Amino acid sequence: MSTKPKNRDRRGRRKGGPRRSDSPRRPDRPKPPCSICGEPIQDITSALSRPIDGTPVHFDCALKSVTDKMNPGEGEKVIYLGKGSFAVVEQEAYQKRSLKISRRIDWENLEEKSEWRRELRTDLK
Repeated sequence: MSTKPKNRDRRGRRKGGPRRSDSPRRPDRPKPPCSICGEPIQDITSALSRPIDGTPVHFDCALKSVTDKMNPGEGEKVIYLGKGSFAVVEQEAYQKRSLKISRRIDWENLEEKSEWRRELRTDLK
């Protein structure tokens, strides 16, 4: 007689079998171009709104733009705080995980929702 459990062969499988290849996990969404670099935004959920006109931009393009604008000095680093805000912190404090913010910039306008975000919200429902 075997001492191993009967369900051992099924461990890790989803109930109902594997996912069918013809049923996508998420709907195909249009990929709008980044208003800074012009490349299509593959993951629109990680995009930020440009403060000038509210168009979507890559997170990396926004970070580069803020870094160029804030011009961090030696021993400083630009980080993303969340909710559309960036800050310049001291490099040493960042490595110790104790933030000492020297300058802050709000990239997104939180009071105005962009049209592309409204469309994204309706697509998810």
